[in-house]
Parts: sequence; C-alpha cells; structure tokens
Amino acid sequence: MAALQLKHFKENKKASSGPYKGQTYKSILDSKIKDKSQFTIGTQDSSNKVYGHSWNQDKTGAITISYKASKTATKPSGTKPISAFFKDGDFGGGKGSGGGAQDTTWTESLQCYYLSLLYNTSEKVLTEKNTSLAKLKTQEKYCFTYDKTRKLTATDCFENTPEDWFTKQVFIKTANAVYSSTIGSKFKNKTVYFHRGSPFMNSVYKSKKEAQKFDKNNNNPMIAPGTFSDDKWNPGDIWMTVKSPDEKDPFVDSKKYIETPKEWTKLREAVIDNAEDKKTLGISLKKVEGTKATVTPFNTRKRTHNKKVTYKGFKFGQTGDFFNSADIYMYFSEDAVMQLRATATTSSWQGEMKGKYAAGGKIGGGNVNFYVESNFKKSIGFNIIKQNWSETKYTSANLNNMYNLYKTYINKQMPGTPKQKVETLEEFKKKANSYVNPKGQKSAPAFYFGKYMCLLFLESISAETPPNEKLHRFATDIVRYATSNTDISTYFIKVS
Repeated sequence: MAALQLKHFKENKKASSGPYKGQTYKSILDSKIKDKSQFTIGTQDSSNKVYGHSWNQDKTGAITISYKASKTATKPSGTKPISAFFKDGDFGGGKGSGGGAQDTTWTESLQCYYLSLLYNTSEKVLTEKNTSLAKLKTQEKYCFTYDKTRKLTATDCFENTPEDWFTKQVFIKTANAVYSSTIGSKFKNKTVYFHRGSPFMNSVYKSKKEAQKFDKNNNNPMIAPGTFSDDKWNPGDIWMTVKSPDEKDPFVDSKKYIETPKEWTKLREAVIDNAEDKKTLGISLKKVEGTKATVTPFNTRKRTHNKKVTYKGFKFGQTGDFFNSADIYMYFSEDAVMQLRATATTSSWQGEMKGKYAAGGKIGGGNVNFYVESNFKKSIGFNIIKQNWSETKYTSANLNNMYNLYKTYINKQMPGTPKQKVETLEEFKKKANSYVNPKGQKSAPAFYFGKYMCLLFLESISAETPPNEKLHRFATDIVRYATSNTDISTYFIKVS
C-alpha cells in the first residue's frame, strides 16, 4: 500500500479529498495531532494505529512523527520517519498501491515518463530539479501506460510509487543510462513513445503468439515448449518506439521479416532489426541499487550471453536425505540450481530456479519434459516420446517401480552427499507413509507423487556422475530458458 512520501511535503501538496481537503500535508499533520485523529504505522489501512504527539523537520528536510499509543498518553512512545506511515483518507488517499505486482505497475509506468523527458524535451541529463511531477505530466501524450484496461496518468504513478524509488533516484539513474547507452542513443532526435501494458505492447506479444501458433501447427517437433511464455521470448517490461501508438504489427517493416507466416527465426531477426534501425526496443527493468545504472544488451546477433552450462549432479532435497523432502535439486555450473517438486499435492509437478537465477522463476513440468524429449528422445516416465504428455499419477501399482528407482539413484547423488542406507521395501513404505511436509503436516500422497515424478525424471535423463554430454545440453537448455536466452528469444536491453 502507499506510504506518505517526503516529496509531497516538500512540494506543499494539498489533499484532494477527505476531511482536510485543500490543506497542505504539513497542515494536515498539525490538524490530525490537534484533533487526536489516528495515524497508521505500516503499509495498509489495517496496520498499527497510533496517535500523533508532534512532528519535526530537520535541516536536511527529513520529517519524523513522534507518536503515542493512546489518546490520553502524555509522552510519545516512539518516533518514525514520515515514510513509515500509511497515506490514509485524511491525506486524500487510503487505497494505496497494493504492494508487490501493483507496485511494479506504478514503477514500470513511471519509468516511461522519466525516459520521455529525455527523448521528447530538450533535457539531456535528468536530475531531481528537472523531474518534478509538473514536468512529468507534460509527457502524457508520449506515454501509454496501463493497469489492465485503465490508462495511468503521471499523477497516478507518481503518487503511488514507493518512496525509496525516489530517494534512491532509481528512475533518474535508469533513464540517464538508457539515453546515453549505445542502443538508446540511436533513438535521439526523434519523437519516441513509451509503452507499458498498452495496446501497442499487446501487439508486440501478439506477434510472438502468432509465431507460437505457426510452430505448433507446422513443426514436428516444435521449436519452443508448448507454454513458452511472453517473458521467455522477450522480458521487456516497457517498450520504446518511434512508431504510431496505433500500430497493429510492430515488426512488419523489418528488412528480413515476411509478414506471413510469422516464424520464430524470422520474428527474432525482425525484433533486432527494429532495435538497430532505431524503431522499437524492449527494456527489462531492475531496481537500481548502486550509484549508477548499467545497460546490458541481450540476445544480440553474436549471442554474446550464450553460455554452455554443465550438469553437476542432483540431491534428494537439499541434504540428500530421501525421506526428508518430496523434491530434488538439480545443480548446474554458473551457480544455477533447479528445484523439482509437486505444486498441487498430487496433480502438478514443476521446476523452479533457485539461487543466482531465482529471477528465472518457474519452469512448468511440460516445459521440463520438452527439454528432456529434445535431448534424450523420450518423455519423462516413458521409453518413447509420448504425445500429449502429462505427469504420471501415482497409485499403489507404481510402488515396486518407485522402490526400484529409489535403490538405483539413492547413492548416485552429486559428490559430497553422504552415502545413504538402502532401506527395505517395508521400511521404505513406513518412512514414506510418515512423511511430514515443511508446514508440519502429514502428507504421504504428496511425497509419493512428487518423489515418484522426480525418480521418473532421473531415469529419463539417466542421471549419472560423472555426467554425459546429453546432460550438459539439457542443463544448458534449462538455464537458457530461465534467463530468456533460448535460440528464439529476442533482443532486449536490461537496466540494472
């Protein structure tokens, strides 16, 4: 949710609604303390309620509020900065930003406005002095930012963005870095439009969906996994373009692009053509924590970030104790780790990147199987490629096979894992039936399903130590998928 922001006090912002409508934020502080109206410490309206005792602004401009636990208390019980308090209805707010994904909507959208100040005005470098809300509002005709179907104004984004994005100058550092970068500078001296969740941006990913449809209908085997997501094709959070906001086919004018059919390789070339021709560019945004932002191009023509990843081994759980978890961990070079586990007790199984590549997120079971099939020519749980593959549902009829796989792989875990005792079938069942999940709940069905899928997976890839070349290729495919770096992933720049 939205917190009070110091910049609003510095700008003498006035409440647009509420009981103190028309008063400046500083005046509202005085009024709330005098009226013994509650303040809220936290990120949402239901957070900790307190009463104001006094407030102070130091020489640097920072504001703090001293508060007390009850109306009748005479002495303050604590002091916190203004950003620790919720922007409630007394300040004309109260709805807040929602946190998480909703904060991302505000920050990505507001970045469009900051970028527009550089590309569509005479400004060459952004500072705090030339990035006021009034300045940002002048860029609305160039910025098409949406929250679902609602178009967001500069004011919407500015007032709901978390305070630390301003105090850390994230937007300023990001915009300056893009504008001065090798690829970003190509767009100078043009009218540039910026998009976040807009119809134009939807048309960008519509092109991807059309290539995906062509792949499914015409290629056997398919080039991409069946659920190849938009961000694995191109993780651009916002897009900049010199093309009309009404453009329905953003890449059709590429030198190497044929309008129909839209195929993966043609579309890949079209995206990079458009970037190099100063027409359209996707930008992946990361919150800049350092003193300066860095711009890195990905999926270039030379594919400079393509790395050969090697397979290092697996563990049952994080310790190697077979009966202490329902998952396995796959370890690759580049400090890459993938956890494989059940996600819906007994019906869904998937991978999830951990550690260095945690941002790569989840990898559905069907996509894991896609890369098993492409490298090992068999589906998980089968000796052939199975059409319309899905997870194997565990039943008691699978017990003997599960037990045999357990015996095969229990002591083939990666080097350094303690050797495990091979249990008898009866002891195996006893321990499996007693499995307790991390929440402290007995969950034998989840153990049987999740672990059996993991064992079938290990069998399908012939998990070995030392590994073979197929395992290295599989590891490379998984990590490149997680980092939006597949052969058909398209050009973008990452700002971090």
